[in-house]
Parts: sequence; C-alpha cells; structure tokens
Amino acid sequence: MTALERWLAGLLLTIALLGACWIGAEWYGMRRYSAGQNAGYAAAIAAGNAQHDRDAAAAHKTETDLRAQLAERDADAHRKEQEYAENLDAAPRRVRAGTDRLRCPASPVQPTTAPTDRPVAAVAPVDGGGPDIVPEVAAEILSDGAAVAGLVRRYQQVVERFEACRAVNAK
Repeated sequence: MTALERWLAGLLLTIALLGACWIGAEWYGMRRYSAGQNAGYAAAIAAGNAQHDRDAAAAHKTETDLRAQLAERDADAHRKEQEYAENLDAAPRRVRAGTDRLRCPASPVQPTTAPTDRPVAAVAPVDGGGPDIVPEVAAEILSDGAAVAGLVRRYQQVVERFEACRAVNAK
C-alpha cells in the first residue's frame, strides 16, 4: 500500500469515526430531551387533570346550590299560585252570587289637562256609585284579569330564573 492509500484510508476512517460520534451525540441528546419533555408533558397533564377535577367540583357545588334555590323558589311560587287560584276562583263565584259587585264608573275619565277656556280641577272627583255590571260579565272580567295576572306571574318567574342564571355565570 502506498502512502497515499494509507493517508486516504486514515482520512476515511477519521470521517467515519467523526460521523459515528456525531450520530451518537445526536441520539443521546434527543433521548435525553425526549425524556425531559415527556416528564414535563406528564406533569402538565396531571396538573391539568387536577385543576379540571377542582373546577368540576366547584361547578357541581354551584349547580346544586342553584338547583336548591330554584326548587325553593318553585315551591314558594307553586304555593302562591295555589293561593291565588283559590282566591281568583272564589271571586267570580261571589260576583255571580251577588255578594260582591263590580260597578261602572259614574262619570267618564277626567282629562289630565284642561281645555284652554277652563281651569283644571284641584282634586279629582270621587267615583260615585255607577250602575252595577251584570254578574256574568263581571265574572268574565275577573276571570280574564286572573288569566292576565297568571301570565304576568309566570313571566316574572322566568325573569327571576334568568337573573339567577346570569348571576351564576357572572361569577
């Protein structure tokens, strides 16, 4: 073998040795980086799961508290609704029986502003006894009023629930 061939073989062996060292260093670094990254990833997942469990427990407590409040309000509203229904059922019966009466106003409604040629009365006139409304019509008027009052109460319940939910979401 000539000197040139030995020199080329040594160069080739040196390049191969440097390449092997380079690959070994890369493999060692990647493995070490990967192990550190996996440990950090696992720790982050564990912390996230723990936070999720705490948040879920807090949300569950808030939900059960809100459900208890709403159940209490519903029971109170149901009791009031039953009381109103009994009173409103009795009112048309009393009117039909003649115990109570509804009357028409004795005079037309007074205007709030006076015409230019006369002054406004200082005191509103007292509504005197006008003619009685026919009992059947009075009972229908009371029934219609009861239906409207029921709608208003149900609307108020919806608004109260909405406000309660909005207050929970604002926390």
